[in-house]
Amino acid sequence: MTTNNYPPISPGTLVKTTQPNMALRGEWTADGWAKRKWGVKGEVLAHHDSHGLYYDVRHPDGTVGCYDSSELKATSRWSWVFWWW
Repeated sequence: MTTNNYPPISPGTLVKTTQPNMALRGEWTADGWAKRKWGVKGEVLAHHDSHGLYYDVRHPDGTVGCYDSSELKATSRWSWVFWWW
């Protein structure tokens, strides 16, 4: 028996949003698309997998956006600490 690490990006992981994956634009409502921010650091809160694998990320201003894994890059805790101060 093998153990899977699922989801691939665990809650609590620090990430930076990269750029929108325009191939997935049709997957989002206008409101959902507007909640996403680019080039910001955040923390993964949860994942959704009923219609593809997506992640809720809390932005520095406290808002939350939902992202595909292709739109996220893991960051180190040290870069997060220095950025936060």
